[in-house]
Amino acid sequence: MAGVELGGDSKGKFSLNLYPMIDIFSILICFLLMNFSTQGESVETRKGLELPRSEVRMSLDTAASVSITQTEIVVQSSITIPILPTGDVPESELLQGGLRRAYEELTKVKKNNETLKNRNQAMNLSDKELDTLTLEADKKTQFKLIKRVMLTAQQAEFISWKLAVEKNSLD
Repeated sequence: MAGVELGGDSKGKFSLNLYPMIDIFSILICFLLMNFSTQGESVETRKGLELPRSEVRMSLDTAASVSITQTEIVVQSSITIPILPTGDVPESELLQGGLRRAYEELTKVKKNNETLKNRNQAMNLSDKELDTLTLEADKKTQFKLIKRVMLTAQQAEFISWKLAVEKNSLD
């Protein structure tokens, strides 16, 4: 089918070929569906960790993480620092106001992230989340402990924060 017929016996007869139009619309629908995401992010929380509620609706990217429960601080799921009944950490864990072992681990993560950043720049990929630290803290955690963790991360050159909170239902 040519789509338009003119001349001869047809007397200006016009016909429309629907197959190319259906192809275009099906490609457009596939493109829109592939770019539309309704999938949420979920983060595994540690046992004994009760997150505060929030109405913020932002997703969490892959990032370095620190979890503060009522009994311990966990850095990258590998370093565990005990929390004393007073709400602080043992004196042996402190380094210039921050946490010594947490600083060492975050420095390693930052070094690995720099390698990834260089690779991403060579491949023209986004590397924004490599400077981001996700912080999960129990809602009963004393602020001075959160401040120590934030100071430690700052010393390790993490400049962006994402605070994990429990999503507040809007019923």
